[in-house]
Amino acid sequence: MFVLPTFGLGVIASPLSVFDSSLTFPTIQVFDNESEFIDQTNAPDYTIVHAKDTDKLYVYDGAKWVVYNQD
Repeated sequence: MFVLPTFGLGVIASPLSVFDSSLTFPTIQVFDNESEFIDQTNAPDYTIVHAKDTDKLYVYDGAKWVVYNQD
C-alpha cells in the first residue's frame, strides 16, 4: 500500500511574512523576484536575501534593505 505523506500546518508559509523566523544567521533566503520581499519590513535584522531577477544581495539592517551588487 502506498501512503502519501502528510504535512502539518507548520510547514505552510504565512502570507503575511516571507521570512522564516526559525532560521538563524547567517542564512541567505533566495527569491525569484525582488518584488517578493523589497516592501517587507518584518525581516529580522541582518537578514540576507538574494534576488534571482537582479542577481544582487540584500541585507535588512532593521530599518531598510541595503543592496549590494555582485561585482
